[in-house]
Amino acid sequence: MEKDLSSYDTDLVRPEWYPSGEHHEIFRRLRDEDPLHWAEPDDYGRNFWVVTRYDDMKAILNDAMTFSSSFDSRVPRSGRRLTTLQRRKLMWDASVTLMDPPLHTVMRQPMNKHFSTPMVGRMRADIEKIVDEIIEDIRKKGTADVVDEFAAVLPMHVVFKMLGIPESDWDELGRFAWQAFSPADPRGAIPGKTHEETSFIGIEAIGDYSMRMARDRLANPRDDLASIIARMVVDGTPLDEHEIAGWFLLLILGGLETTRNAISVGMWCFLKDPEQRQLLIDNPTLIDGAVDEILRWTTPARGRLRVARASYKMHGKTINPGDWVVLFAVSGNKDERKFDNPHKFDIRRTPNDHLSLGEGIHACLGRALVRLELKVLFSKIFSAFPDIEFAGDDTPHWVVDHQVTGLSQLMVKFQ
Repeated sequence: MEKDLSSYDTDLVRPEWYPSGEHHEIFRRLRDEDPLHWAEPDDYGRNFWVVTRYDDMKAILNDAMTFSSSFDSRVPRSGRRLTTLQRRKLMWDASVTLMDPPLHTVMRQPMNKHFSTPMVGRMRADIEKIVDEIIEDIRKKGTADVVDEFAAVLPMHVVFKMLGIPESDWDELGRFAWQAFSPADPRGAIPGKTHEETSFIGIEAIGDYSMRMARDRLANPRDDLASIIARMVVDGTPLDEHEIAGWFLLLILGGLETTRNAISVGMWCFLKDPEQRQLLIDNPTLIDGAVDEILRWTTPARGRLRVARASYKMHGKTINPGDWVVLFAVSGNKDERKFDNPHKFDIRRTPNDHLSLGEGIHACLGRALVRLELKVLFSKIFSAFPDIEFAGDDTPHWVVDHQVTGLSQLMVKFQ
């Protein structure tokens, strides 16, 4: 006999639940039986609505006037209120992802051009060079950990070089990012600290670094994106150092996590299904579709939080002002109403209008860059190592987390 869906309310925000894979079946049941589900998790500090269907998520994500992003953009590790000082230390008061219109509009607009498709396209040669160097570094070894030697290295080289961050600081920032986004996983955990405390330690450490960098660029501008941001004028007023540091924090964290997880899980998908890998090798023009399928299947950020600012009717229920609404994109991207055979990894899938890079005004700023990084890496890696395969069994080592889908390790071998 199936358990009542409410018995899974606590699991929805429990990092240890997700590596089992049980969430896929529970989300299917929620989509079919209770697409707007009221969750009352134990010891979380807040009850919330759970949205699991694709069309419902798309409607909410495109309605920024009714649904606010100001509390948090991801599914919080706790429902408890943060003080004004805590939010400032985390730089959440300066994060464009946590702003609503009209402030969001004026803060994001000057940055859009730096991440437009034409502007990002100019970086292709640099990204190809980085990928070529990664390939040469591992060619003579015969084995590699995709997570540490492909997936983490590429976005670090791309984003940190754009910002002008010294290479000597990269490993430390990477460690802080693991703490920030994967505090329940052994790679991010800090002994004696809760998941929330660990995450905040990582975020604050990157925030402190970002503040030092903001002050440096204001005093000593250079030829890098960080200096461009430091000189940005918004609505007729220059950014202050806290706002500048907020942008740096967002770009460091956002630039690392999505790409790293998409690369590692995407590689696992191709190794698990050699026919799809061979299809891409034989038909390189399928790379755009392959990138979208990697993003859909992976869903690097599992869920999004919105808070209702007005009453909203859905599925015969009323979402009241102040209610939390959690949108599980990991469910929407596997919704049978939108995608045929949604659990199948299929690089020929079309259309593939997934939710992995956001939707509406909060669509991922760096989406063109993420796509280009994935496009270059997967085009080149299979050309260099067409015989790449699992080094050992194919059991995925999932990151222990409820916010992100990623792998903590993926060992491969090749000739």
